[in-house]
Amino acid sequence: MSDQADQGSKNTMVGVEVDYDFYLYIKLSCILNQKRILQFILYKIMDGSTHFASPDRSSQKDIKRNFELLDSEKMFLDVFGAISGIGAILDKNRQIVYANEEFLNLLGIKSLERIFGKRFGEAISCLHSTENVNGCGTSEACSACGAVNAVILSQQTGQKSTRETRITSEIDGKIVSWDLKVTSTPINIRDSVFYIFTIQDISNENRRINLERIFFHDLLNSAGSLNGLLTILKEETDPVETREIIKMSEEISRDLLEEIMLHRELRAAENGDLTIDIQSVNAIELLKSAVGRIEGHDIAHGKSIVIDDHSSNAVVETDRILLQRVLINMLKNAIEATEKGRTVHADVRNFDDKVRFEVKNDMFMPKEISIQVFQRSFSTKGKGRGVGTYGIKLLSENYLKGKVGFTSSESEGTVFFVDLFKPKKNTIIDNHENT
Repeated sequence: MSDQADQGSKNTMVGVEVDYDFYLYIKLSCILNQKRILQFILYKIMDGSTHFASPDRSSQKDIKRNFELLDSEKMFLDVFGAISGIGAILDKNRQIVYANEEFLNLLGIKSLERIFGKRFGEAISCLHSTENVNGCGTSEACSACGAVNAVILSQQTGQKSTRETRITSEIDGKIVSWDLKVTSTPINIRDSVFYIFTIQDISNENRRINLERIFFHDLLNSAGSLNGLLTILKEETDPVETREIIKMSEEISRDLLEEIMLHRELRAAENGDLTIDIQSVNAIELLKSAVGRIEGHDIAHGKSIVIDDHSSNAVVETDRILLQRVLINMLKNAIEATEKGRTVHADVRNFDDKVRFEVKNDMFMPKEISIQVFQRSFSTKGKGRGVGTYGIKLLSENYLKGKVGFTSSESEGTVFFVDLFKPKKNTIIDNHENT
């Protein structure tokens, strides 16, 4: 290979053309003797079947042999059994060959056979584990996963590695979010390298901390605004100005109550205690109501929201209050991402099997953000934020039985949508379903 290639030109490696920067990175890996990095890069060039970690998998025969090897090591099993917490043993391809009872309890299963040979994301039903045919660790989103990164780093360094990770799973048709601290520790047994994979479930702690931070942040903002208006009201003598201040105070008071209700509902939703009330709702009227609520908010100052003239007048069977919460959050997120002087577009579209609500802004969402956007605790707004899109998905999919998604491109901007599916004929709707 020649180092005389012009930047932007192509170089040929193993019969495949690669970009000049990619070629230099490979050369640097060779110089630095980073064999694992080089192997990973070459694998991607030659195979292309992964977006991140190696897709190589151990055969069931190898998995069984490794299990028998570990099962015969009484001293190791005694030590592993004494580990306080959730633990599993992974092989070189990140597949589970052993697990303790706490690990099985986390997954809600009783038998190791259910997860034998699976990777962690597959065992926990991570949404991204099915996005690539090669499973956990190989999708684009996996590059941001602390679990697979902890294992890869311990493989590369031969040392213990600890990471925090947020994982969103779909279990029995419901969205479940995990906040975990994972540790991968290499161990050599009879000349074979395994990885002790331990997990600390910090979901409850993180959920409480983040909800409290967000709740108090929003509460203090509204309370501060209300206090300021009341202070002005005490000194105001003009009847017209007084009426306007009272009107603004009423709006802020309403927002204050809405914030309290929202966080109470999110807590109930996560605990599975949220009661829903299904009724017929005019889609465009509800969207207009949500837009009106956001237009009066400070975050919408200097920005506009336009509802498409061709929006459908469809009627949906849903919970009016929860759907309004979802739409307000969608609009709020779009407005916050929009620069002053720009417009957010909203729309209702009617299909044969569903009604779709869309909210569009002109901003592009980079890949490193889009792959994490629905995870609890993740936010682009700073520490202590991050319930907006997570709440949208939680309420829409777990309780309204809908589907949430988005598209984002530099030319079209970002569109978030919620699909609410129409009941099939002869379907009986429970007006007081308690999920």
